[in-house]
Amino acid sequence: MDHVFVIDSDPERRADVCRVLLDGQQHAEPFETPAEFLAFSKSEGIALVHDRDGAAIRLCNDLREGTRLVPVFAYDEAPAIEQVVAVMQAGAASYLAWPFSRGGFAGEVERIGPALREGFARKRRAAQARAQLATLTAREREVLVTLVTLGTNKAIANALDISPRTVEKYRAAILRRLEVENSAQAIRVAVEGGAFDEANAETEDEAALAQADAARGDMIG
Repeated sequence: MDHVFVIDSDPERRADVCRVLLDGQQHAEPFETPAEFLAFSKSEGIALVHDRDGAAIRLCNDLREGTRLVPVFAYDEAPAIEQVVAVMQAGAASYLAWPFSRGGFAGEVERIGPALREGFARKRRAAQARAQLATLTAREREVLVTLVTLGTNKAIANALDISPRTVEKYRAAILRRLEVENSAQAIRVAVEGGAFDEANAETEDEAALAQADAARGDMIG
């Protein structure tokens, strides 16, 4: 990636980082804060953020649910190992010790390039799958999720209290709306789009509410 967003509140250090990148033929775009970067930059590239007061972790969290392909590289002077681990666990692609050289930065980008490309491809697929799932009605999403665990029209019909013929109609509509050819492809879209994660979260919420109601009943009794 040739486009690098340099996010640093210290103007002198920010300028020094930009000079290193420009020497390496990369386009460096400076920002004072992560908030400024998120507000005014909409393109893709590497977010190179000075990690002070949790800035890198906050940026990772802000970018996680978006569709932009922006890996986060953090940097700091002599960072503590605990600091590096926390930032990497939050989703950063790399952590560099400042000052770094043009070759050091380029080498790190090259080293993790394959993983970045795979991550980008996965994020693109997820974004496309979420857009496809958004075309389904709530009932169609329910049928799609149930398709994996139950499989047959009869079993799905019994679980959702509808007729097998109605299930068949829903499945046909799902394939048409998702623009896929078969149920296996529809399930792939559901997995990549997070439909099962959402369904599991809803089930857990319902179970927690049921437990809370039961506990209140025991207290009243």
